[in-house]
Amino acid sequence: MIRFFPILSLVCVICLNSNSQSEAFPQNGMLSLRMVYNQLRQQRCGDLSNLIPAQRIFRRITGGRTSSLMSQPWMAYLYLPDDNETCRCGGSLISERFVVTAAHCNIMCGRKDDLRVRLGEQDLTSELDCTTSGYQKVCAPPVEEFSIEEWIIHENFDRNSGWNDIALIRLNRRAVLKDHIRPICLPLSDDLMARTSVIGLPYWAVGWGTDEEEAFAVTTMEVSIHTKECLHGRDETFLCADGTHVDTCFGDSGGPLTWSLLYFGSVRAVLFGVVSVGSQECGEGGGSYYMNVPTFMPWILVKLSGYSDL
Repeated sequence: MIRFFPILSLVCVICLNSNSQSEAFPQNGMLSLRMVYNQLRQQRCGDLSNLIPAQRIFRRITGGRTSSLMSQPWMAYLYLPDDNETCRCGGSLISERFVVTAAHCNIMCGRKDDLRVRLGEQDLTSELDCTTSGYQKVCAPPVEEFSIEEWIIHENFDRNSGWNDIALIRLNRRAVLKDHIRPICLPLSDDLMARTSVIGLPYWAVGWGTDEEEAFAVTTMEVSIHTKECLHGRDETFLCADGTHVDTCFGDSGGPLTWSLLYFGSVRAVLFGVVSVGSQECGEGGGSYYMNVPTFMPWILVKLSGYSDL
């Protein structure tokens, strides 16, 4: 059974994992932590759009489908403007200023000062994302691009094993929230944090990764992945899947595992995992690993509490 950390016990968890109280609570301790929690809970997050049905296909994110327009408004695209193949990652907007992604994206992408984060993106080949719904053309607003002000990488990240493969990105400015740019909800209640303790539940993985033909997706793809018991010494900080027929692949790193369920009284999309590492033979059953976001919530809240704006 995977352990989880109740929100009301966060202060104890944080103290156990910090060298000193001043380091754990950079802005008056529990007060700043509670402020961050309240800001995240009260923001408009995880809004679901069912206006345009998703189209089912069977390629790219193996066994998946294309995302419908503006249905994944928290998706962040990390890339180098002149090299979007060797350096390509996903991420999830969690507030107006912060994105959650995989720590190894920082390692594998050279020229970090040139990295860009694009929000509101779906189709990488078009300047304006549009679709037809009910014989009517519908277009999303233009994408917005940001530089990275700061990487906040987990202190215990191990690039060789993939342990603690999680990071926060602080954007160079606040994102203006619109229909196609919106944060995803974080698991801020005990029942949401306990969800990942149940093996076999489904999650949606989303990204611009490679397909079975080793070609990068040009539009966001999504696939339903069911968790299984983690092997090879992986602990409760991981979510695991067998990667048979449905899988994430190269280029999906840092993207989200989400599911929609009751979030403080209304159904919202919640972030439960971060795409980490997997087999080179995507979809062939080699296994895939994701960071278990509920187990990292104390770390996320402590890091965010060190900033005056989210």
